[in-house]
Amino acid sequence: MRNVVLFSGGIDSTVALGLACWRDGADEVTAVGVAYGQRHIVELSCARRIAAIAGVKFFGGTVDPAPWKLLPLCQGTTATGRDVYAMKTGGVSDAFLPGRNVAFLSLALSVAGIVGADSVWIGANRDDAAGFPDCRPPFLVAWQQMASHALGRGMHLVTPLVELSKREVVKLARDMAIDLKQTWSCYRPVHYPTGVGSCGKCDACVLRADALDVP
Repeated sequence: MRNVVLFSGGIDSTVALGLACWRDGADEVTAVGVAYGQRHIVELSCARRIAAIAGVKFFGGTVDPAPWKLLPLCQGTTATGRDVYAMKTGGVSDAFLPGRNVAFLSLALSVAGIVGADSVWIGANRDDAAGFPDCRPPFLVAWQQMASHALGRGMHLVTPLVELSKREVVKLARDMAIDLKQTWSCYRPVHYPTGVGSCGKCDACVLRADALDVP
């Protein structure tokens, strides 16, 4: 059994990768990371490192960022200072890139078709659904149907975290003994003389801190 995991190097996708590796019958896992003009490109360095630690193959793909280059996420100008409640109730996030998961999952599907995988995994969680329409169950169900037609055989989109909150995902990561310090979440990385660090103020940083604060 072969699994392909859409992998950003963040908490959610790292947990999804761990679950894909531990899946009964899994004998090959390929992690797929995507460069798309993101200012937080450091996430892919983390993704490669985590994949190496996990002992899985890593495929680095590229999606032309031209349609998104003027949007806040690719400009590094996403909102800062919002609280968690605002993120979960404030509508579509300004970090949303229209069609992003369509493009990313299509790349993962291509890899799945080449390596003979029957499952593509994505780490979308319940909290993502508020700000990102392409992390909501209706899209995920529709994508699985499309993917099966596209390959002419059954294809499963595995969404193990879709009913979990970010806090619950962190609890699961701790139960799995995942070193969360290896993961990356920040949208607006800060460059220091000693390396790159997180800003601590963007939505990704605030959600991460809130989730990690739970015992």
